[in-house]
Amino acid sequence: MHDLCDPIMTPITILFVDDHPLIRKAWAFILNNDPRFELVATCESGEEAIEKSYQLCPDIVIMDIRLRGISGIQTTQLIRENCPDCRIIGLSFHSQPEHAQEIIEKGARGYLTKLSHPEEIFRAIIEVHNGKSYICRDMAGKLVIS
Repeated sequence: MHDLCDPIMTPITILFVDDHPLIRKAWAFILNNDPRFELVATCESGEEAIEKSYQLCPDIVIMDIRLRGISGIQTTQLIRENCPDCRIIGLSFHSQPEHAQEIIEKGARGYLTKLSHPEEIFRAIIEVHNGKSYICRDMAGKLVIS
């Protein structure tokens, strides 16, 4: 189990999936500047995310809900079926409960909006990595996680 302040922990490995290059670069910058995390890859499609998750077995996959081609929701289900140890956090610009609920029903253990503060992002990664669920403040009380 990782603690928020454990200075000697092994970094949590992360695969980040989003079809917008600027979003991928921004998140890579944020994640790479925190020693608690190791960004092992970024992907621009669901197909690429499935392939990379099988190859790299990251601890956490941060998955945009809306991707070109196969959706993040479908990708989440396929990754969970074939890589059950990967824990997924759904991500979207939208704070509509129905989209978030759908990705959670397909196996995501957390949900963030792209407007979430970096400290909330870090907390979500650690909580989900530790086997808990995490819903961002924007969505709290709007979703049901089983």
